[in-house]
Amino acid sequence: MAGNNLRTVDVGEQIKHLRTAVRIQINQLANIVGISRNTITNYESGKTEPTTGDLYKIANALGCRITDFFAEGLSEQALQFAFRAHKAITKNPLLMVAARKYFHAYTEIEEITGTKLISKFRPFTFDPEEMPLEQWIQTAADKTRESCDIADSGPENILNVLENLGIRSLFFQTDADGLDGLSARQGDMSLIMLRERDRIIERTIFSAAHELGHLVLHPKLYTASTEEEENERDYEKEADLFAGNFLVPTDDLMEIWNNERLYNLPLVHALISLKEVFRVSFWCLYNRVSQNHLTKIEYPQLITKVKKILKIRGKAKMEDLEPNPLPVDLLQKSTRFMRLVRSAFLQEKIGVAKVAELLQITVNQAKEITAKWMAPQSELVG
Repeated sequence: MAGNNLRTVDVGEQIKHLRTAVRIQINQLANIVGISRNTITNYESGKTEPTTGDLYKIANALGCRITDFFAEGLSEQALQFAFRAHKAITKNPLLMVAARKYFHAYTEIEEITGTKLISKFRPFTFDPEEMPLEQWIQTAADKTRESCDIADSGPENILNVLENLGIRSLFFQTDADGLDGLSARQGDMSLIMLRERDRIIERTIFSAAHELGHLVLHPKLYTASTEEEENERDYEKEADLFAGNFLVPTDDLMEIWNNERLYNLPLVHALISLKEVFRVSFWCLYNRVSQNHLTKIEYPQLITKVKKILKIRGKAKMEDLEPNPLPVDLLQKSTRFMRLVRSAFLQEKIGVAKVAELLQITVNQAKEITAKWMAPQSELVG
């Protein structure tokens, strides 16, 4: 039996705390683990002491480590680790579990390899007496942009820019509607997870900047007590505004708009010209032009114009309404996480089973990957 050095009820309370943190119901957890609902209830109430085997299964299902059930003060510590609330996550809590696993995996592989990223970005605190909300967001975006090299490297390198700020990034597969990215933070470790896409990388670029906005503007959202936040604030809108200013600074936009006389062009042509410079979404550029009062054309009008140009009839997804989409291979994806796992494996610090656990793949898939790591890519010619 597990937890001989702790009271059974303490372990049960930790199980319940970690389960509710990822919004998984008792019956859902029971189905995932393969035990009865009553067994889970008895574990959480302290009536029954969990077996070691069940604890491992529960930890895996909740995206945590078995040691978390025995960590003193975990309840307080766990409040510093929660994912930004998102409707897709509340509907499918297994998304949060998978994300928590990746977060722990990234933490663990950094510990194994001794290569922790140092957080370099600065969170900003809003003071309504100091400046208006929109000005505060623009200031935060401008100062964050100044602290990184995105102006030189370009938005297609935004993931490397994030790493230079000490923010890790990963890609994940999901069918959840409207979920393009999510972010997590625990202590000084931050992770942005982005949806894997085979087209319209403009959305990936904007999502990365959007999540950066949450990390910079809304550090309090990364706690389990989001209900305590001011309900009147629209955090998604604020993060969108940050992303727009971060990717398309007002000064740069105005300079190009005026110097190149873009105001003499039809709006669609002007936006396409801007896209050649900023390499971000057509619609991000429209929002920035609109926010700076450079056009009076409303969003529905522009949608109609774009659909006509693209010869689209009826309803269409936004990703189908992106004129002149950027080449998919233009986006520079971070390989840091995979490189750390490979490095640890080649140094024999971890085995195939651990590779599978870290990458959230099967052992057979891990065997195939590690075999490629061990095989020379080409023969040396003497």
